[in-house]
Amino acid sequence: MNHKTREFCDKIDSIKKMSDRLREMKYGPVKAEKIIIDNMIQTIQSDCLLIANDKGEYEKNKDGDYGDYSGINHDGVFINEKE
Repeated sequence: MNHKTREFCDKIDSIKKMSDRLREMKYGPVKAEKIIIDNMIQTIQSDCLLIANDKGEYEKNKDGDYGDYSGINHDGVFINEKE
């Protein structure tokens, strides 16, 4: 797995929250528009694909930074180094 186990579990929790929201949008008392429901389905499917393709080995890089499922290196965003 390319990511930490904690991040993997957080991503699964996120997918569960989206699925609960989708169920409410589709079957709840206030129905969402079809385009919004379809967008939520595509987002869930996309996140599931990210999880399914996470098959490599997790490794910290030499700076101790790592990416998350967004593909952004959050640890390196705030580093202000002068060259």
